[in-house]
Amino acid sequence: MSIPGLKQLSMAGVLAIHKNLLRRYGGPCSEVDMTELELAIAASELMIRDPRGKRLARLAAQYGWRILMGPPFSEGNRRMALAVLVTFLEMNRVPWQASEVEETVMVEEAAAGHLSEAAWDAWVLSKMGRQQRGKKQPAARRDRPPKPHTAGGG
Repeated sequence: MSIPGLKQLSMAGVLAIHKNLLRRYGGPCSEVDMTELELAIAASELMIRDPRGKRLARLAAQYGWRILMGPPFSEGNRRMALAVLVTFLEMNRVPWQASEVEETVMVEEAAAGHLSEAAWDAWVLSKMGRQQRGKKQPAARRDRPPKPHTAGGG
């Protein structure tokens, strides 16, 4: 079972993200444990086959969580966890609304074992655009009509 129209991450795509981050932020080593990476992606994608895991947010959260908890890269796993999560959301046109400071704090907390998987999932869901959480975006409306502008600056 899959979500119609869902764009998923590939191994090649994740490796390209890693290469880009190494180029941008530096790092002496680009070694990758391909087995751990494959497990991270496969375990995440099982969420869309699980009837309890149909939400796009859960899949996005899993991509990040699995990279944090089973680090496949010799370095940069924290950056990669967030980059993969956000890239997946962007691929599926889902707005991400977290500040860099908040992202850093949450990734560090999760990597240090101070955050549960459920708390991580809840945080990801809370940072996704409202429409993508299963609610239609309300049409712009006003409870009151706009105040009329008067000549004379009043």
